[in-house]
Amino acid sequence: MDTRFVSLLVFCVLVTWCKADVPAEMLSFGGECRLRGEALDNALDLTDHGDTTSEGISRNDAYEYLRFRTRMWFKASPQPGLAMFFRLGNEYRFGRGANTSGMKDPESKVSLDNAWARISRRSVALTFGRMDLLYGEGFLIFDGTPADGSSSAWFDAVKLSLARPIGAVDFIFAKIDEEGFGGPSRDEDLVGVYGVRGKAETYLLHRTKRSSTGSLSGTVRSQGTTTAAGARIARQPSHGVSYAAEGAYQWGDVGSESRRGYGGYGRIGWRGAGRAGLGVECGGLYLSGDDPSTDRHEGWDGFYGEWPKYSELLVYTLYDNTTRVTPNEPGTWTNMAAFWLEAGVAVPGGGRLVARITPLRAAEKGTGPGSGTYRGLLVAARADARLAEGLQAQVLGEVFTPGDFYADDADVALYGRWQLTASF
Repeated sequence: MDTRFVSLLVFCVLVTWCKADVPAEMLSFGGECRLRGEALDNALDLTDHGDTTSEGISRNDAYEYLRFRTRMWFKASPQPGLAMFFRLGNEYRFGRGANTSGMKDPESKVSLDNAWARISRRSVALTFGRMDLLYGEGFLIFDGTPADGSSSAWFDAVKLSLARPIGAVDFIFAKIDEEGFGGPSRDEDLVGVYGVRGKAETYLLHRTKRSSTGSLSGTVRSQGTTTAAGARIARQPSHGVSYAAEGAYQWGDVGSESRRGYGGYGRIGWRGAGRAGLGVECGGLYLSGDDPSTDRHEGWDGFYGEWPKYSELLVYTLYDNTTRVTPNEPGTWTNMAAFWLEAGVAVPGGGRLVARITPLRAAEKGTGPGSGTYRGLLVAARADARLAEGLQAQVLGEVFTPGDFYADDADVALYGRWQLTASF
């Protein structure tokens, strides 16, 4: 048995035993077990036929596997103005295709998922260590560790927060990778400032990649720098009219080319206050693409917003060279224009059923395997339900019909998922 798993069990027992005589506001803990079943077909290469790897091995682009994630967290506030948080995590994938190259999570054993301390005095707080960072809807900042799927999303960072009656602002520094410690990592840093005042948010982010970075498809992304200036406004009540809009402009360099990119999204919706919870939403997304006819790079840099926020299925196509030909953009949302319509209804017990239809296009011509800019049509449905206290269930399905942006013989791609999550 993995010694780190044993250590996790011992840790849980000790925390439970010690907590008996400690006030709840000084010590708290919790945990989660999530079992997820996933299946996908044609998502990587959009073809029903098996492709051939660089080693000459034929493979079929179809996977069925289970994914089991466990978490245990512990938070202590031993004295006013001091808080500490630790979270241990584990995710392991098993089943058909679970150990295929590019489909296995790097951290399949117990790992330190979060470990941070926060010192606060009046309106100032300093947080340092390993932490999750989420700003807005995760448009640019969310997954600090995108290579391990849903295992974790932490940043090794320092954050200085200032809160005043007129608003709040965070100053961020994160070390993403550091070269020279015997591993394959490359040097990469993030610095930024993020301000919030009422419904409005503004930010300035800068990331530096001091050496080239590989992707799951084998494509190498050049070194470079990107600065992003953006703003967001949102109103998201439990019922009634809701809206959100965000946009950013980017500049910097990619290898020997200068960078100029821009992107944003907007959506508006309505949800009734009745028991049925009927709701509708429409929205749009634009992420600039690299124009092959220019000597600069116009492609959108997704920073740390590479998680599957637009589609669980389409994120796989972004890693494969057979479905994208633009260099320096492997594994990130870019070169995309989309519009969606969504409808939802409440499910008894506090759940919800949502269906969405999304036509997608490429922002630039001549950047795909096909001759056009129409990426295709994505249809998705998701059901969330509360089965019992602390027990949640979800079912998700997606179908993508590729358009003329891809090869003429591109086939329909499928993705399906179910999951059970128990937490305390």
